Amino acid sequence: MTKASLTVGACAALLWAGTVLATPTPQQSCDSARITAWKVYLSCVNSALAKDAKRVSWYTSTAFARCRHTYFKKWTKFQSKASLVGSTCIGTRYTDNGDQTVTDNLSGLVWEKKDDLGGDHDKDNVYTWSTGAPWAENGTVFTSFLSTVNGGGGFAGANGWRLPTLAELQTIVLDFACTGGAECTCPSFPCVDPALDASNTQASDYWSSTTNASNPAYAWDVYFYDGYYDYCYYKNATVFVRAVRGGL
Repeated sequence: MTKASLTVGACAALLWAGTVLATPTPQQSCDSARITAWKVYLSCVNSALAKDAKRVSWYTSTAFARCRHTYFKKWTKFQSKASLVGSTCIGTRYTDNGDQTVTDNLSGLVWEKKDDLGGDHDKDNVYTWSTGAPWAENGTVFTSFLSTVNGGGGFAGANGWRLPTLAELQTIVLDFACTGGAECTCPSFPCVDPALDASNTQASDYWSSTTNASNPAYAWDVYFYDGYYDYCYYKNATVFVRAVRGGL
């Protein structure tokens, strides 16, 4: 091996070592913590969905509530970590962006705020998920609502608005302890975090983008009356929606 090769190899090793041993910034630590928390939460939700698909659990809502409760507690834990000071993991969990959107600093999701002004974002608007068999994404939530808010310059300066997954949609439900069975009770009505404007949130069902594995004619939704899940609606039923973008 030549002297030049040895020198290049040594420099590369030093560069690699310097990168590995460098102290992460508060924001880098925050991003890592948020991604790890989301991974655990998503695994929890998927586990509950898998059990539901096999019909081995009658209390899927209880399982979801426990997943959420564990996930939400991560934000509280972040506040006491010195390594996160100066990052977006410290402070208020939700940030109102002043453009009819709210950012969740735990999940990284940006949510649409509904209004009562009669336009595309009106809280009273309902949409279909699909027109019918074979139950593709061709209902009015996709062809009318999302196509409109993503058209032209988009909404709030972005064009990536979409229907949230079931796991995502549950992250704006109010946190409440759930010990099991039907005794789980949401502390407020509608069961939505105040940052998302409860006055313009229906205490009813909101579509998610997640199809029910056992029957593709149904899609999962979240019932914001009490925070429970549901999939009792065919995809061609009319249900409320809230758009989201971003995430981890």
